[in-house]
Amino acid sequence: MQDKLNLPSESDIKKNLTLDDKKLPSFPYVAAKLLKISGDKTSSLQDISKIVETDPSISIRVLEIVNSAMYGLGKKVTSLSEAVVFLGVDEIKRLAIGMTVFEKMFKFGHAKQFDRLLFWRHCICVAVLSMEIAKETGYADPEEAYIAGLIHDIGKIFLDIKGKKDYNDFILELSLSTDLVIEKERSTIGIGHDDVGAFFCSLWELPEKLVTAVKYHHQPFEHKDLTQEEMQLISIVSLANLLCWIQGIGSFDFIRPPVLAPEVEKTIRPDKIDIIKCILQMNKEVENISKFYHFVFPSISQLRENLLWANLKLSKANTKYYYQENPLTKSQDMAQTKKSGSMPSDMVLELGKPLAKAKSIKEVLDIVMYQVGLIFQPQHWSILLKDQKTSDMVFSVVVGTNKKKLQGLKLPKGEGVAGHIMETGESLIIKDVAQDKRFSVRVDKYTGFKTNSIIGTPLKTDTKIFGVIELINRINEDPFTPGDLKILSSIAEYAAIAIERSYYNQALTNLATKDSLTGLKNRWSFEHAIGNEKKVLRRYGTIFSILIIKIKRFRRINETMGQSAGDKILKKIALILNKIKRQKDEIFRYGEDSFILLLPQTYADGTKAAKQKITDAFSLAICQKDTSPIQIDIFPHTMSAKDSGQLKNIVGNFLSKSKVLLNEDTIENFEDSLHPILEQDHTEAFPEIKNKQTFGKLVSLGGRFIRLKTGESGHIRVEKLSMLSIGFRISKSHRIQVNDFLDIQFTLDNINKALIKRRIMVIKIKGNYIDADFYNPPPYAKNLGFYLMGV
Repeated sequence: MQDKLNLPSESDIKKNLTLDDKKLPSFPYVAAKLLKISGDKTSSLQDISKIVETDPSISIRVLEIVNSAMYGLGKKVTSLSEAVVFLGVDEIKRLAIGMTVFEKMFKFGHAKQFDRLLFWRHCICVAVLSMEIAKETGYADPEEAYIAGLIHDIGKIFLDIKGKKDYNDFILELSLSTDLVIEKERSTIGIGHDDVGAFFCSLWELPEKLVTAVKYHHQPFEHKDLTQEEMQLISIVSLANLLCWIQGIGSFDFIRPPVLAPEVEKTIRPDKIDIIKCILQMNKEVENISKFYHFVFPSISQLRENLLWANLKLSKANTKYYYQENPLTKSQDMAQTKKSGSMPSDMVLELGKPLAKAKSIKEVLDIVMYQVGLIFQPQHWSILLKDQKTSDMVFSVVVGTNKKKLQGLKLPKGEGVAGHIMETGESLIIKDVAQDKRFSVRVDKYTGFKTNSIIGTPLKTDTKIFGVIELINRINEDPFTPGDLKILSSIAEYAAIAIERSYYNQALTNLATKDSLTGLKNRWSFEHAIGNEKKVLRRYGTIFSILIIKIKRFRRINETMGQSAGDKILKKIALILNKIKRQKDEIFRYGEDSFILLLPQTYADGTKAAKQKITDAFSLAICQKDTSPIQIDIFPHTMSAKDSGQLKNIVGNFLSKSKVLLNEDTIENFEDSLHPILEQDHTEAFPEIKNKQTFGKLVSLGGRFIRLKTGESGHIRVEKLSMLSIGFRISKSHRIQVNDFLDIQFTLDNINKALIKRRIMVIKIKGNYIDADFYNPPPYAKNLGFYLMGV
């Protein structure tokens, strides 16, 4: 077994974990006994009852479950032997093993960042989903798959309670990085939870197949001398683990999908499994189990199939790039890369890891466009998305020269090179546009730009084409090559999957966290926001206040005036609250007729002023625009962060009769909504675009420049700085022109003295003062970002 598993030695474990030889952790007695008799075909219901009876707390919980509404029995069951008859051997084993493992091993830990209920929810979900996938694939023992899923992450428990590296620090580091969990464990802690878990499972003499599943659920295993059943069990648990993570049901409070080993797909063929059926069954079982562990689920009635498959496609792409047979190294020449048309492995990982973490469409496109700028260095590049109402193409993301003129511009269906790509779905390279009839000169005439060469490729998932990536002219004026086109096509394929995935993630997040009528955060968001004292302290300060707002006799209004009138009132109140709130305040629609305004760092006097402001604004709006006799009650409450645990009950007492709202589970097809969502994301990220104002910090920073066209260099004095643009002075002797590209560098005058290097495009020249846009700013410019925040 040791050779097959290649388990870490005890000395390896002791390098990373603090263990007392006399007190090595033991597996729960009840769970161990139940596992031992699992393979015994002669075991009876009486045998199971006797084992469960040895743990009184488990006996009580089993009786509680059998008498719950989920089983709907006509009479009350009072004896354990009777409960076993009703539930069956397999169900009792699952419940008893689950409860003992949770109570004895998983419930308590050291790291406060390691939410044990969240972790246990993940383990339960992987267990149930493993069992359902096992049934679908014809695995001999679905119950065994359940147990393997339940304990697959047991190594994380030991890294928390026994690890020499503080697991709090590890989780915080992980949340800020783009690494896979298992990679980060190995590089930061020195060992992965898969190896740690397998070591202890072997030490406890658990069945060999379970140990193998724990060991290899994150590792390639085809080269090991494993049986077909062992490989099947590993693959089942690996797939179940992946599916849970990409639904947001992970061990930690952020999405970090693992990468499937290539042989998983060969072993169980995910495309041949009814995964939706498995997950719906999982949801049903876990919803019932959650009542006993007090899990909190977002209020979504059904899994969206589109989100699932988009995530599966993205993870499949990750797998392809992580396990490619002959990855190129950083030392290889880029020219060879372009000749072969393959992406360098470091380039793919720089694209793949951030994309796996991206939570919004804008984040995805920022990452993609940044990499496009680094790899190809075009003078101008853009993403055009299809307007589903008119079939026009819209310049939705524009980078490079003339971006302000092109942003939002529409092209008629089929026009130009982009139109041809959109209609045919084929990638295209044009070395000289003057020789190609497909090129439309209309855009050049409008912008004053001279296009020489173009490459473009469609953005599509399966058969759906929803956009085009188009690159125009290199900075060095070399034409694009067929190798460039192959690389761009690979990036576009990957980007399209990530865009689709992010769209459905955003849509699902909105369904779970926002009220569909008013657009405000919902009750679940409120309870999540105040659920943890540390989060409350960090987010709202030591003292904060809330205003509980309730509409009087709202149900009667709906009955007498109709629901549309009621909806109009709710929207009006939401509008009023949004107008009067401060930037840091948060508004929630708590129930059918109630709202909550949360006021960070606000004492009683500030709360009183806010209440009066709402009352005045509401009275004015009603008097001027509506004769309906609408009245509201406002209940203020001020409290400290350390008492925030009482807030849920306080609000519940005030609003005990306020009906809980459930959003309808409707998400529009992503092609129809992609451009409007992207436009909204862009405006929220850069309000200066909407307000047509220039935001920036006045500075005085010394630096240097190099003009790409001629190689001449000199000194600059930076006077204005933002995340998007820069203003500086330069000697008049330099003959710099509008649309020139310069490489500049300057040092910040903060405590870090960070050196900032950027390529810029000259936009405007007035005397010796130059306004320029950053050519290809990185998506996460932390040094510059923190510096500008200190305005």
